[in-house]
Amino acid sequence: MMENDAQAGSGGKGRYALPKTERLSGRDDIGRLFTRGEAFLVYPVKCTYRFREEGPNRIMVIVPKRNHKKAVSRNLLKRRMREAYRLNKHVLAGEGATLAADIAFSYVAKGEPIDYRTIEKAVVSILNRLCTIRNKDAAIRETGEQPAGK
Repeated sequence: MMENDAQAGSGGKGRYALPKTERLSGRDDIGRLFTRGEAFLVYPVKCTYRFREEGPNRIMVIVPKRNHKKAVSRNLLKRRMREAYRLNKHVLAGEGATLAADIAFSYVAKGEPIDYRTIEKAVVSILNRLCTIRNKDAAIRETGEQPAGK
């Protein structure tokens, strides 16, 4: 019984864990993400991202106080976004992942908190889109070409 509990929790392989090393922190790293990163929206989650050469993928979750006054609802939404990422991060860490990403998930919807399934669909869509973008960037870096418009 104890062995099964250890594998399900943070022990075992830890495949679904979200350790401290995968959380984006530090004023410099966060500032770099928002000044040099790019963004797109998959309602109700806005994704701001920036690719790096090495290390694990790192995330941060933002729910603005302006849109959700009560801490209870902000914390609920942050938990839902973190959980959706934690259970689906394998999509981003797929084969041939040469670049690591810094990602900020920002919840943009107003009003009542949206259900988990909707948030999870948005996060999975974001992760799939990031994979596509990362693969294009990696190909461009290998060939040494400059992308159009930059």
